[in-house]
Amino acid sequence: MRVFRTVFVRLSAAAVILLAIPTGLSLLNRLAPQFDSLAHFRLHLAAALTAAAILAAFLGARRMAMVGGLTVVAALVLTYPYLPGLSPGSFSSANASPRSLRVLQFNTLYDNTQTDLAARVIRAADPDVVFLQEVTDSPKALINLLKNDYPVQLRCGDSAIGGATVISRLPAARDKIDCVESFALSAIRLDLGGEPITFASYHGFWPWPFNQQEGIDKLSGQLAALPHPLILAGDFNATTWSEGVHQIARLTDTAPAPGVRATWLSSHLPNALKPLIGLPIDQIMVSDEFTITSIETLPFAGSDHLPVVADIAF
Repeated sequence: MRVFRTVFVRLSAAAVILLAIPTGLSLLNRLAPQFDSLAHFRLHLAAALTAAAILAAFLGARRMAMVGGLTVVAALVLTYPYLPGLSPGSFSSANASPRSLRVLQFNTLYDNTQTDLAARVIRAADPDVVFLQEVTDSPKALINLLKNDYPVQLRCGDSAIGGATVISRLPAARDKIDCVESFALSAIRLDLGGEPITFASYHGFWPWPFNQQEGIDKLSGQLAALPHPLILAGDFNATTWSEGVHQIARLTDTAPAPGVRATWLSSHLPNALKPLIGLPIDQIMVSDEFTITSIETLPFAGSDHLPVVADIAF
């Protein structure tokens, strides 16, 4: 019996070590893109490490349990304020302002066969401005289905999976922004009660081993030049606490909405798991002129991403 207990203690200690190492490295995500990729799964790793540490403590491996616990605490501290429950509260008429608007972010998925469903979800949310990615020009594309609802539409560049797009029922402002030669960024100036506002849709690459950093570097000049007031939204392929998001925040002088909203999960897994274990890689970022009063994910709309809707006071 003692032999079996010794084996279980060693296995629990090994589990703590195997989970504490990548969790700890994810805290160094500013140092290397490899660590930034690990940071995407920081909360998943921390949850697994918590379970392993509790098991190790129960079996008597208290030192390893302490190592695991301290690593989890460090992960949670450095991920603040992006933890669940720290996002803006529910929207109500009490915090609405005469100059408020609703925006919606959604990676449509270039081969989405349920764009009719997506259009219904978007219409039900009733946003003023919609940021879309992987938008194609097919007859069933969302921009065509929503043309009557959102007549102002801009899509800059294109690729095999479509481009980034902004569509709006707000009128275009007089001062316009020229398209950049990239499928990853589209920006337009819209008129909100006589005030020109910049709305930009962004689609980033996945970090290491792919070329997220290269993509950000190529667009750094255009991102830094986006006029304020600015609302930037998109599929960043980067979590809110990642260095990729923070770099774009520095370039654009914006801040991402706090809180964790799981928006993406592989289409090979059940859609019901998206809000439970998905990655929060769809971001809405605003300049200092704005306050996000509410933000939440919407139901499945035919994509591997969930739509995100936010109410914003100006």
